[in-house]
This record gives sequence, C-alpha cells and structure tokens, in this order.
Amino acid sequence: MKKEEGSEAPRPGSVAPDDRIAELRETAEAVGKLAANADAFRRIVDAFRAEDVELFQSELAGLGLLERCHLICRWLCSKHCVFICIRLCGPITQEPVLDVEEWRQFALAFERIAQDQALLKRLIDAVDHEDVAAWRALVAELKLERFCHQLCHWLCGIRCRLVCRLFCPPPPLITAVGFIPTSQIDSQGYGSGPDIYGTNTPPVDPANGIGDHPFGGRTNIQGVFNVTNADHYKVEYTTTPLNPASWTAITTQIKDLAWDPVSLSIQPYFRQPDVNGWYQIPPPPPPFPPPGPAENHGMGFLGPVYLTDWNTPLVDNDPYYLRLTVKRGASQFVSPVVAVRIDNGAPLPAMPPSPVIKLQLQDPNGNLKDLGCCDTVEKGEGNKVVISVQGWDPNFSVLSITLFGGCGVSVPIHTKTYNGNTADTGYPALTPIVWDPWAASVSPCCYVIWVQIWDRAIVGNQWAGRHTRSNWQSLTIA
Repeated sequence: MKKEEGSEAPRPGSVAPDDRIAELRETAEAVGKLAANADAFRRIVDAFRAEDVELFQSELAGLGLLERCHLICRWLCSKHCVFICIRLCGPITQEPVLDVEEWRQFALAFERIAQDQALLKRLIDAVDHEDVAAWRALVAELKLERFCHQLCHWLCGIRCRLVCRLFCPPPPLITAVGFIPTSQIDSQGYGSGPDIYGTNTPPVDPANGIGDHPFGGRTNIQGVFNVTNADHYKVEYTTTPLNPASWTAITTQIKDLAWDPVSLSIQPYFRQPDVNGWYQIPPPPPPFPPPGPAENHGMGFLGPVYLTDWNTPLVDNDPYYLRLTVKRGASQFVSPVVAVRIDNGAPLPAMPPSPVIKLQLQDPNGNLKDLGCCDTVEKGEGNKVVISVQGWDPNFSVLSITLFGGCGVSVPIHTKTYNGNTADTGYPALTPIVWDPWAASVSPCCYVIWVQIWDRAIVGNQWAGRHTRSNWQSLTIA
C-alpha cells in the first residue's frame, strides 16, 4: 500500500529515551509535589503569569523545589502556551499529517512578519495580554489563519524561554578557592594553576612537581550571588555533604576598607558574620567623587566577590566540601557543592631528622661501609657514594638531593617528582641513590649533602607557601 505523503513515522532523535524518561520523571516528581499544596500551586501559577520573579522563587524555595525551577517553569510554559493558543486560535482543525510544503510556507510568512518590528510588537502584545479580538484581527489582516497555532506557539515559546531564564537564573556559585578557579578543581578536590591573578600559583607542570594541589592555611573563597535583592550570604564546609546537619559555617572576620561619608575618607572596617555565619550584603552606597573601588556594591574595596577566608582544618590529606548559601528574606538559594582537599601537614617522617639520610661508601666489589658525619671518601679504584633517603608525603611534589660546599659549589645529585601520579608519595622507605662524585668532577673539599622534600599544597593562597622539610649531612671528598 502506498503511504500518504508526509505520513511517515518520525525517525528516533539523538536524545536517548532513557534521558527523556529521567527528565520526565524528575519533572513529574517536582510538579506533583507542587500540586499537592493547592494554595502554593495557585500562588506559583499567579506569579508565573504576572512575571513576579521574587514571589515565584520564594514559593518554590519554601517547598524545597528551587533546584528544580527550570523543570517546573518549562512545565508551566507548556501548559500555558496550549491554553493561550487555543484561546486565541480556537481548536486545531488541520489534518494531523505533516505537510512539508505548508511548513515551508509558514517559514516564508514568518520571515516577512519579522522584518516589521511594529507588527511584531502588536502580535507579541496580543499574546501577552491574551487579547482574542486583537490577535484574530491581526491574523486575518495578514491572511495567516492557517498558521494561527504555529505563530502563536512560536511567540509564546520565545516568551516562555525568556521568562524561565528570568525566573530560574544560575544558582549562587563558589568561583575560586585559594585563588584557583573552581573550574580547575577536580572531583577529588585537587586544584590546578594558574590562579586567577597569574602570580600565586604557576600553570600545571607535573614533571617539575606542579599541579594537583590540595589547599592549606588561611584560604580565600570567592563567588557570585546570582540572586536579585539578596541580603545575606554564608559559606559552609563539611566532610559529609549528604548529611544536612554536618555543615559548619565559616565565621572569619574580614578586614576591609570603605568610603566613610562622614570623614570623607577611606576607613578600615570588619565584615563580621553573625553567630550563624550570615554575612550581611549592604545596599549599594550613593556615588561619591571621585569614583573608585569603594563603590563596589557597598561591600568595601574587596567587593561582593570576596566571600570569606577559611582557616582550613589541621588535617593532612582529607577531602572537604564547600557550599555558598544566599538569602533573600526567608528564601535561601544554595550553590552546587565544591570539593576541596585539605593538607596542613608537612612531609613525613614527622620526627627529626627528616628526611632521613644515610651515607655509605661503596667499593668496586659492591661492599658498603657506613659513613659518619664529616667522614672522608676517596676515589680509589671505582669507589662510589650511596645516598639513601627516606621522605614522603600523601601529596608529594619534589624531593631533591644537592651538594653544597667548597667555594660556592652547588651540584645537583638527584631529583624526583610526582610527575602527575598522585599515588606517588616519594620515598616512603629508605631508598638508595648511587652517586659518583669523581665522575661529576667534584673538586676535593668539604661539602654538605642537602636533602629537601616539598608537598603540592597551596598554603595561604600561595604555591610558594607549600610545606617542606630539609636535612643535611657533611662529607669530605678527597
């Protein structure tokens, strides 16, 4: 049997059915929870139709549905546009068959309409005000009766997309930790440079021990509110993000500078949270001459992006989690969680001397003789020096062995880096490095063999502040 033109079944789309089922279920769960409260449902629909952003968000927040704002808004839009277009155009009377030529004719008609801005505005006003008489008069004037529903759904759909963008802006965001953008912090909490200022942490260079940084010391946290008319914010941390009771507010007092209109000068002040960790967001101050950074949204020279400083816990290699909560009245808006790995421990072993150094003389037959402090070694017939070291860190970066002494002599002997392998902790056991000082053309003299180990932590927002330990042993080379 010959198929009717345009009656072929549509081919499956590129979006997997499982993805659509997951979104449908999540949407159904959200609107079902909303519909269970008849009064709240009506208030949210009224806020949607009136484009009352604050009421819409506040109602969703009160029901714990703010994170599903986009799903609910799109669902309301779908229902809203069906209602509006049936009201404006009446029931759909066309045959339920896809007519490609009719589709093409609508594209040509819409292009013609879109070139007339005044006409577009009249059509938009008719849809926005649900003005049946004005809409039908325009459609008849333009001879677009057969395209009535298509045109209405197109205009209503654009309005819906823009309204949902207004109603459901991005959530509050933590944007940087220790001056490292959160986009450069992985799910394990390791950050990678460069930092946002390009001066505190260098770009990734695993071969030289740079990258995969934990954080330590007093760590700066930056973010954006993304909430209109917000009045308070707080930053919290936890080790168990799925436990709502585990979050602890950061209550650091922040020293800032601001313009004082009384003394007409810049004065220091402290941004101080309350006992629950809420920092106040002051309203913007009036402009003053000359313009300057103190006009920064009423939050001093540091501005609203500078959220707080976190005195990180005294742990050695533990994952923590951060979130930003922004408040407007009784409504609270919560950011996505950011993982951060905390390291406030120096390399091991913890008891000095650390790193551990053991020197030995190896003869041509492989026999070893322990060397004490300031012992002398001679070239002989193939003698070598064995330097055994032990030093490690869960966030190991670099271990170096260097010869210092003589008259300004500095000779590199050995370097090991983690080289991108975060499982490499350095030398957790005493490890021998065989060295031939005579092959290195070291002149006879007294020297110090210096061993130093660093971790990869960004401490106090500075890569240069990372933890280190050093040890040395003297040796005379004859």
